[in-house]
Amino acid sequence: MKNTVSIIIPVYNVKNYLKKCVNSVIKQTYKDLDIILVDDGSTDGSSQLCDKFKENDNRIRVIHKNNEGLGLARNTGLLHAKGKYVSFIDSDDYVGTTFIENLVKKIVKFSADACIAGYSKVDDNYKILYSEIYDDCVVSGDIGLKGLLIRMLGNLPSGNDSIKMSVWGNLYSMELIKENKLKFVSERKIISEDIIWNNDFITCAKRVLVDHNDDYFYLSNNNSLSTSYKKDRFQKCLELYLILKHLCSEELLGKEAILRIQKQFFINVRTCIRQERTKTLKKQFAGIKDIVNNRKLQVVIKEYPIDALPYKQRLFIKLIKFKNSYCLTLLNIGRIV
Repeated sequence: MKNTVSIIIPVYNVKNYLKKCVNSVIKQTYKDLDIILVDDGSTDGSSQLCDKFKENDNRIRVIHKNNEGLGLARNTGLLHAKGKYVSFIDSDDYVGTTFIENLVKKIVKFSADACIAGYSKVDDNYKILYSEIYDDCVVSGDIGLKGLLIRMLGNLPSGNDSIKMSVWGNLYSMELIKENKLKFVSERKIISEDIIWNNDFITCAKRVLVDHNDDYFYLSNNNSLSTSYKKDRFQKCLELYLILKHLCSEELLGKEAILRIQKQFFINVRTCIRQERTKTLKKQFAGIKDIVNNRKLQVVIKEYPIDALPYKQRLFIKLIKFKNSYCLTLLNIGRIV
């Protein structure tokens, strides 16, 4: 069987970024590609741009659909994928020319079900802000795969050994996906659908590679799905925490998994507070007050070893613990949170 790679690129109103993204895929040194652009009801001209790409490269297929969100757009791509492997690339990101070739070589060499790689974060001028590079390793067996999944949940209080929970920039076996009928949940229901997907995939896998590659370039875009304002963001983050705590209970993965989930929850809470900056001062204070007074959040803080955190993180959590909305608002205005 040929090692064709399906590349699924969900597209929604990214006209200013799409050309760089698709061109980086077209220029891959690995040529056996099945490129699927899933236009999720774009209204900014991205739809027409997708069709132009299709005219110039017979490896490109375009699927136009009504807007349903990123997760369901990926599912549409999976239904049409023809490759032995699949990679997901977000349409405002781009990849280095040897990105796919490197991943395919590794996944074939070790007969793995997936290859999880690092990435580089870039700004709007495509300047690298930082790179996340992992140590190469082959993970197999129940204990090893559970350990990998645990690291995807986040960091420990004083540690920094997590592996990105995102699916973009990785390579997955289509056979395993089809056999287990794996699908993405909608991010409109669960705010971080990627960690749910990776949990389902790794649970079914026998061998997964972690690779040092960092030539997936993730754009720090203030208008992206992950950073745009959402009225129900805090509630969705709380729901995600509760879902992960149930999926990765202490009985299944141990206390370490819970600590990582809790710390990631705090990071998500910080994002929720940051998005309040878009409001007037009075409404910002009220929004932050609602967050810090949430009883479930206060329970998580009570359970967590706050004093093990680095100073700035510890201060942030203690301000929430003591419901100091006034200080948090001032810090938020000053962009210190």
